[in-house]
Amino acid sequence: MTTFWLNFHVGYACQQSGVCCSSGWPIPVEGDRVIPIRTLTRREDDAWLITAADAPPEIAGTLALQAGGHCVFHGEAGCGIYTSRPASCAHFPYVCLIDPRGVHVTLSHYCPTAAAMLVAHDGPIAIVEGPPPVAGLEVPEGLDARESLPPTFAEATVGKPQATKLRLMGWDEFADWERAEVGKPPAEPPMAEALTLFECARRAVPEPWSWAEAPAELERTWPSLVAPSWVRFAAVAHRYRAAKVFASWAAYTDGGLAAVLRSAEIADAVLRVEVARQCAAAGRVLDVELLTAAIRQSDLLLVHYADAWVLSSGTTP
Repeated sequence: MTTFWLNFHVGYACQQSGVCCSSGWPIPVEGDRVIPIRTLTRREDDAWLITAADAPPEIAGTLALQAGGHCVFHGEAGCGIYTSRPASCAHFPYVCLIDPRGVHVTLSHYCPTAAAMLVAHDGPIAIVEGPPPVAGLEVPEGLDARESLPPTFAEATVGKPQATKLRLMGWDEFADWERAEVGKPPAEPPMAEALTLFECARRAVPEPWSWAEAPAELERTWPSLVAPSWVRFAAVAHRYRAAKVFASWAAYTDGGLAAVLRSAEIADAVLRVEVARQCAAAGRVLDVELLTAAIRQSDLLLVHYADAWVLSSGTTP
């Protein structure tokens, strides 16, 4: 099965930054990983494994956490079980869509390595073929839409320019649309509209989790600390949008391509708010360090906190 990437992501390789190991997330351990982990670590007990009676039959438990949310096997030298790590570790930060066209891979830029690639790329955006994201696994974990119908889109009704009707795309037509759409930069709506979209993202976070409100000083921060440098980083914002259009699970919701575009608009708005938040907190004009931090926070919200289906549903706060 062919695997497709955005060209600025295709060279991704884990650098063991430790972010995914130290975020306090419960990491499920497959039953067939228990013995390799025991062998690798030479542990005589299973204190590293937290069992749960309601876990799926293929899951033996979750990795124990140290104080501060670090995985019990994460240390200064990196991951102590890297060669035998659970599947969820091997799949981070990949976000995969599998459909009749092949495997489509985008990344969570909460990973510092992925965020750095987004910022560092120079040149046009393209969809390219590449290797499977997880070595030895042709079909990775992700949204499997191989049995789904193609996405829908709104088509103008002949003779009625103001009227539209939904129709299914062809697979080649969908691929052409995706290639064209990743080349389009963010629209950058007025700040009031961006704040409304940001609120959609905040309200897509299920309880008991939450996300901070937009900074109160946003209207002052943007012109003074963000605008002077924003044009300089326009290409980065464009790549960030492309990463939300490509391999989007929203395509297979009832909203079809409209849901993909809505999800991308929300992502653009979240990035603008988080950029302003970083600049306000640091008290300085936007630079690469602050932009990278804002990108990482944006994807922490959009990929790891918010409900993806609520984001793409079109519901407004």
